[in-house]
Amino acid sequence: MQIDMFHGKPIDEVAMDRLREYEPPEGYYLAFSGGKDSTVIYDLAVRSGVKFDAHYNVSPIDPPELRQFIKDNYPDVAWDFHAKGFWKRLLTEGVPIRQKRWCCKYIKEAGGKGRIKVLGMRKEESNNRSVYPIFRKLTGRDESWCLPIVDWSEMGVWQYIGERGLPYCSLYDEDFGRLGCVLCPYKSAWQTQREIQRWPRIARNWKDAMTRYFHKRIERGTPLEWQTPEEFWQWWISRK
Repeated sequence: MQIDMFHGKPIDEVAMDRLREYEPPEGYYLAFSGGKDSTVIYDLAVRSGVKFDAHYNVSPIDPPELRQFIKDNYPDVAWDFHAKGFWKRLLTEGVPIRQKRWCCKYIKEAGGKGRIKVLGMRKEESNNRSVYPIFRKLTGRDESWCLPIVDWSEMGVWQYIGERGLPYCSLYDEDFGRLGCVLCPYKSAWQTQREIQRWPRIARNWKDAMTRYFHKRIERGTPLEWQTPEEFWQWWISRK
């Protein structure tokens, strides 16, 4: 395999060594989102011979193409429904914004309590992740993380997928660079508009939930600064 090297050793071998080093007796909880990094850590876990069980946290705001990809290609991945009642929860938590993305904890980070979780996070994805170690025990949370590809580049991930002939979600071929929640508040205004056009049903669910939240605030005597639900919606999708 023509793949990047790390200290004189192929990076896939290094990643598998990491998985073997931290393997717990009960096996890993492998968090599987259906994205490119998930397909890589899943394949590495299989090749390394470590014990693991893979889980997809079902989300009402994931692209349907992503869910279909998982169904078609990873039938052994467990579907966990931690996010039931998401739209009702928005009425109490409020609309997620960049500074307060409660939805991540509710949807993506649920599951795996008391376990060592294998995750596909990588340093180059964000400033916060740039300091993540290979293994970390989370303070105040009953879980630990093993990040076997934390120092891989995006090019390295795609190279591995190509060399191994791994399946990947078709949305990548439509130039959706990072898959995940539709209308995530962390995305730009341009990405948001593109997703509204691509997945109008999910966008409508967002808008309907925000309208209900808008009126609920009025009912309990804490109205928002916007005059109408439409103004509120336009502010949220503008990403200001």
